[in-house]
Amino acid sequence: MMSRCLTAGTAGALALIGLVAAAPARAAEPVFPLASHIGLVPPGDMKAAVAFRGFEDRNTQASLLIVEIPPQASAEVEKELNAAGLKKQGMTEEKRESVTLKDGKGILIVGDQEADGKKLRKWILLATMPQGTALIAVQIPEAAKSRYPDADTRAALMSTTVRDHVPIEEQLGLVPVRFDELSGMRPFRVVGNSAVFLTDGATDPQEATAQPLLIVTVAPGGPEQPSDRDNFSRRLFSTLTDFKDVRIIGGDVLRLGAGTTYELQGEGKDPKTDTPVKLVQWIRFGGGAFIRFVGIARTDVWLDAFPKFRAVRDGTKPRG
Repeated sequence: MMSRCLTAGTAGALALIGLVAAAPARAAEPVFPLASHIGLVPPGDMKAAVAFRGFEDRNTQASLLIVEIPPQASAEVEKELNAAGLKKQGMTEEKRESVTLKDGKGILIVGDQEADGKKLRKWILLATMPQGTALIAVQIPEAAKSRYPDADTRAALMSTTVRDHVPIEEQLGLVPVRFDELSGMRPFRVVGNSAVFLTDGATDPQEATAQPLLIVTVAPGGPEQPSDRDNFSRRLFSTLTDFKDVRIIGGDVLRLGAGTTYELQGEGKDPKTDTPVKLVQWIRFGGGAFIRFVGIARTDVWLDAFPKFRAVRDGTKPRG
């Protein structure tokens, strides 16, 4: 379970570039958008954007979009950035150059684009660094070109840098729930904007049975009918295949606040050591989505771990 991390796909990265408009802001040091490994000194008056990862100037509708790319997708994205591929996106390439960045190297492309009847100055940087790859796109409306000269935009892109570690607090800001009560548990991993791993210990566990573990995931949808919700919960519980001899030993339907929560408790064994473990799954339905909590602990520490799992569950709320 802990080894299964979701990775964001990057197919159609060029399409993302064409969807967002943002703008400039200047800082002496690189600025990192929320939970981004990639940062830079934004040009002009750009500020960190709220609706996307990057920077924007709402007054001029100039924007800078940052897309982090898995290493295995870098070659495919670079292939898409040929002149013919850009032309399909409506961009006429004016200049292309290889550049050296503080933490790596890149391909920098500049040209013009017409979108929705508006002329844009367009910059694209494919930055490759030991820690990862980023695709950065800047678009400046023609009316804002005097406020964002080419030299300033190029300097901003050349300031691109990377940080090894994103604070867990920033990562939590991407998840659509907040944790009002942790009961001593500690978030230590966030996967995308949908899953948070918490543990009851000072170190990050490499094995699910090393110390109590709670996994909180958020997903859209979920069945509306009570009978369908029970079956749905049981099907999800059956996916806990990282343990052997798993069986359900109890279940309940809980009325907590305005929503309905389906509880299943089970037991099993660690497949490597045969250590007995206990498991609990809660699924809270409502608002067109569901929150799933999976708590795992060795049987010998279950009585201490379970109340903490329950407290975190009760203190988890959708972001308002």
